Amino acid sequence: MPHSDIDKTQTIIPMKPLSEAKSRLKGNVDSMSREAAILMMLNKVINAVKQYGKTECLVLGGDNFIKNLANSHDVQWSPDPYPNNGLNECLWETMVKAHDSGSKATLFLPGDLPLIDTNDIDEIFQASDSLKKTVIARADKDGGTNAMLQPAYQAFQPMLGDQSFSKHQRLFLNNSIPLSVIDTAGLKFDLDNDSDYEWAIENVNGFKSQIKDWETWIIKTSN
Repeated sequence: MPHSDIDKTQTIIPMKPLSEAKSRLKGNVDSMSREAAILMMLNKVINAVKQYGKTECLVLGGDNFIKNLANSHDVQWSPDPYPNNGLNECLWETMVKAHDSGSKATLFLPGDLPLIDTNDIDEIFQASDSLKKTVIARADKDGGTNAMLQPAYQAFQPMLGDQSFSKHQRLFLNNSIPLSVIDTAGLKFDLDNDSDYEWAIENVNGFKSQIKDWETWIIKTSN
């Protein structure tokens, strides 16, 4: 669905190279399954954003597998501008670039949300009250931030990491920034460790079978 410059927004999905991502799975999940799970979840996040249709999608960082997946969706891919400087600085640099290019707001989404769908994206934008409010969603497990929409004129550098939700909440409230907190099923669960992986195998519809499909995709893309 096309959107006008008046409501132009940029969704940013930061990613690591597959060999570096989800390192906490490396002990008990074989590398092919781990990499397939990463791609499968990223694919689901991109699909949710694309189906919503009212925000541009940018996949930030990763490797050729990540780039090829973004290209297959016809969404923008950009290399990490500061690969040695950490997630928050790289994300902030990309946010500022989006603002300078005319985006009225940026939406951060992690690439590891196996339950996300378009309704979650819609809820974020609805909660922004026509981009007048910052919107954040909390990760149930570790108090992280699993979505953050910031209007350009009131944006701050993210502080992603452990317990980042409460840090972000305090920052926005202390600076008198209008804030909406949402709690949707698709934004609560992110996959980080072995127990998360096992839970997803048992509880996320199609997760196990899609792992096999993405392993095949990796092999084909490698050739």
